[in-house]
Amino acid sequence: MDLYIGTYREMSEKDQIEIKGLIIKGNEANASLVENRLNSSALTTYFKDGDSIIATTSIKIPETYYINEVFNKTLTYLNPSKYIFELGYVFVESPYRNQKLASILCAELMNKFKNEHLFSTTRTDNLGMKSILNTLGFMPTGISYLSMSKTKLLQLYLHNCPLINQEKSQELIYDECMNLG
Repeated sequence: MDLYIGTYREMSEKDQIEIKGLIIKGNEANASLVENRLNSSALTTYFKDGDSIIATTSIKIPETYYINEVFNKTLTYLNPSKYIFELGYVFVESPYRNQKLASILCAELMNKFKNEHLFSTTRTDNLGMKSILNTLGFMPTGISYLSMSKTKLLQLYLHNCPLINQEKSQELIYDECMNLG
């Protein structure tokens, strides 16, 4: 198995098609938006087994309206403008699951973005992804909310928001994050 990292735009057409196919197969993203969002993403990493891509994840740069919408739905009073990068599009083919491949891919990207404010969303019942996010230093924030399809509950996770503490009030957390340099 080989690990690759780069921008989606610079990848071969074959690799682009396979990555897009994996993400759509995962049925967690709006299929009509995947290609444009991958083209505007900061970095994508993936594993290949032979000639086939078997796992992928990306650091996306979502539109401002989307970021604001997520923060509003979660009733999070943190400054969404600090969070321009999103860890997402995590998918591993079934035969390769439970081998920590998603963890490795996410950690690889996080090493390159460790000083950035990132966010991620995941289903509340996706224990594997929640574990990965917790291991990488993401903290669940705000309330869970219904997905666009209204069939799943999602949770917002934030990385590099200092002093998030479950015992502090939302107002104190908001003030601390708004005053970041």
